[in-house]
Amino acid sequence: MGKTIFPYSSSLPLALITDLEAVAHNYHTLCSDLKKGTLCATVLKANAYGMGVKEVAARLYHEGCRHFFLAYLSEAIELKNVVGHDSFIYVLADLRQGDEELYALYNLIPVLSSLSQIQIWNAFCQRKQKCYKAALHFDTGMTRTGLTPRVVKNLELSALSHIEIMCVMSHLACPYQPTHPMNEAQRLAFDELRMRFPFALGSLANSGGVCLGRSYQYDLIRPGSALTGCRSSVPMGEYRLKPVLKAYAQILQINEIQRGESVGYDTTFIAARPSRIATLGVGYADGYPRNLSNRGEVYFAGQRLPVVGRVSMDLITIDITDVPLDKIHCGDWVELFGDNLLAHEVAEKAGTISNELFTRLGPRFERFYVGAVQQTLGVA
Repeated sequence: MGKTIFPYSSSLPLALITDLEAVAHNYHTLCSDLKKGTLCATVLKANAYGMGVKEVAARLYHEGCRHFFLAYLSEAIELKNVVGHDSFIYVLADLRQGDEELYALYNLIPVLSSLSQIQIWNAFCQRKQKCYKAALHFDTGMTRTGLTPRVVKNLELSALSHIEIMCVMSHLACPYQPTHPMNEAQRLAFDELRMRFPFALGSLANSGGVCLGRSYQYDLIRPGSALTGCRSSVPMGEYRLKPVLKAYAQILQINEIQRGESVGYDTTFIAARPSRIATLGVGYADGYPRNLSNRGEVYFAGQRLPVVGRVSMDLITIDITDVPLDKIHCGDWVELFGDNLLAHEVAEKAGTISNELFTRLGPRFERFYVGAVQQTLGVA
């Protein structure tokens, strides 16, 4: 790899490239596997899984996406300034009393997960004498949020008298385990519950659920992590997605040490040979997992180089002894994850998943976007 080529000269020792061309590729790849009539929504919560919600949403809108799911009201309001008026923006978090005016002002769609939320929204619509849109979230086995089957079956339609039910949805608990019996149990439960709302869009499949077959696709799929291109987001079938996030750190210093000398806090690494140790400007404050102490790797010029010693708040150290002296220098960049060292491999070594790795990346990464489009300014 040598010196990493960035779109711009980085002013920080950390750089994160978001490849929006890869985002577009992943979106169209997911769309290409859908049955006729099924739409591809996108889940862009937590800053679009660390990718950058404004830039990603603008590109997805440019590519034809019109349904967006966010976790919180503040995230959804931010998105209104990025995508066009013809977009449908859903808010997954609980509708709180007092927020109704903001939902109406910004034309946002609350995902109603309890009877009390239904009552709040219906009462608001009644006061305004207008049928505002909403989605209903069924709990078919995840047991976190959602209307239980008993509540749905006993729900009087009069409780929804002033609400336009745009979508009914549920969330799969085990989609990354394709043979798990929970998947089919949830699908059958969803089939039964949605019969009460035949005119609403049905949505069950998240990223993993898309791979379970067309019977899980319904009217609207909701991929989130699959947009990042992470391999673990596609549990079966041919892998055709591209990695979007690529993280790099700069070498700040190179030290030569003798056999028996230690590196880092608590002397957890003792050199077994004369070694060259490079210090990188990244640490757990930047979201680089501390669990990668003495077990992580970085990539440079065709080689995987081991992380040695503790991952500290701002720094990590790597063993570059096996790289020729004239091939690596202070100021060179190494790949933390990206095209050569895949994010799910790094996450697995840290005992976590790529979603956590992506969403913990800190503000000290200088961010670069490849393939950005001019943002569309929405108006409330």
